[in-house]
Amino acid sequence: MYKKLHLLSKVCILVSLPLILNASNINPFAVNNGEIPTKMQYDGPLWKFKYNYPTTYVNPSMPWRDVLKGKPLSKDNAYNYIMTLKKYISPSIKNLILDPKKWNTSSQKGWYSMLWAGQEVKIKVGDKEENIWDGRDSIYGTYTGQVINKSVYAKSGLKVDIQNHATIYYNEAAAYTLHNVWKNCDEKTKKCIPSISNNEAQFKEGAIVIKAAGVNASPEEWPVLEGAAKWQIFRKPFNDKNAKPKVIDLRVGIFDIIVKDSIASPKTGWVFTTLVYDKDAKGNAWDKMIPLGAMWGNDPAINSEKEPLSPLIETYINPLAPAYSTVTLGYGNRLSGPFDIAVKYNVEIDGKKVKELRSSSCLSCHGTSVYPGDLTFFYPAKDPNQNPWEMYTPGSKEWNEWFQNRNGTTPQSNKKGAIALDYSTFLEAVLMNYASTLDTNKNSNSNMFVKWKKYRQLRQNY
Repeated sequence: MYKKLHLLSKVCILVSLPLILNASNINPFAVNNGEIPTKMQYDGPLWKFKYNYPTTYVNPSMPWRDVLKGKPLSKDNAYNYIMTLKKYISPSIKNLILDPKKWNTSSQKGWYSMLWAGQEVKIKVGDKEENIWDGRDSIYGTYTGQVINKSVYAKSGLKVDIQNHATIYYNEAAAYTLHNVWKNCDEKTKKCIPSISNNEAQFKEGAIVIKAAGVNASPEEWPVLEGAAKWQIFRKPFNDKNAKPKVIDLRVGIFDIIVKDSIASPKTGWVFTTLVYDKDAKGNAWDKMIPLGAMWGNDPAINSEKEPLSPLIETYINPLAPAYSTVTLGYGNRLSGPFDIAVKYNVEIDGKKVKELRSSSCLSCHGTSVYPGDLTFFYPAKDPNQNPWEMYTPGSKEWNEWFQNRNGTTPQSNKKGAIALDYSTFLEAVLMNYASTLDTNKNSNSNMFVKWKKYRQLRQNY
């Protein structure tokens, strides 16, 4: 059912054929994947790449902490916490949702994007060349995500298969970490070697990462999107391999706000929140983005398989969220938004086929972010190299490793050399884009990424 992962997810597998990388000419500063619409196709402003990251950390105002009153986040105040976050970013970010052309021509003050993500990355699978990273689209800087079968949302009236496309931004505090990781980059020479071995990838308090995502369904094809904000992107249709890129209309359905807040979340350091589009809410398309929920821990003390009626403590789900948005909640109804990948279909457990399995969550997935990227798969698969759909038994000791609370410096893997990336799956993905350029026959002063290159050679998106 799923052909590609959503863009904050890990780069994954499914090939045993010999692969040959063809990525030596990747430009880490590329604005987009090089596919530009003609004036006849699109006559508006194109997306701009902002990467002049702050070189110092300035402790930002954090009004959402007022909700906490000095205590960790709870289900009682999670809704107000989410809404305070939304109010905080709204003045600078609402045009991203409501007015794409205005956003593209603005300075995008206070928001930054990621290096090593613009250009597509290709590999050879046998005699064929395939993309393992599609790069950014030129109109709105979006990344391709997974394809979702219409049957997933049949009850809410979805009539066509859809693909998720998302855009990601970092605030000043978060972008300071990007500066630390990419501080050795030179745009003139295109040399851009990352630094992660001395906690450079750890984010500071008040760091905010946002992800807005839309799909290619019109309101006629999916009624829940009536009145939703419309974006345009320039991509090849996912259901026609021979098609050329074209302008595609998206309707925006989700908006994630992820914040580093160790008061709210003393165990993991992060709070993941998701807004979803509710056509019946009042106001404009931004106003109609309402809380689906928040998550600040994996509830490791609650074995949701063995104790399905035990309420979660570290996840809040808005009881008034639209019905379509709860279809893809994760394991034990831990937070996972629409278009995410927490629910797996047609998997195998203990030798038996299971049609549908809630197998992940926001924190569970992001908590696997690590160097090298092959150390921990993003959901509880026994052997992702050979059979990514054979899962550990839900609720077992092995399964529960994906649902622990760890700080951002502690990798899930206990293997020597594992470096935690502070819950940033996107950083992991672009580090693998960098790794794909390495020449293992030369001393590039980047030996730590050689293993990662091998990982990329053995895997591709699916």
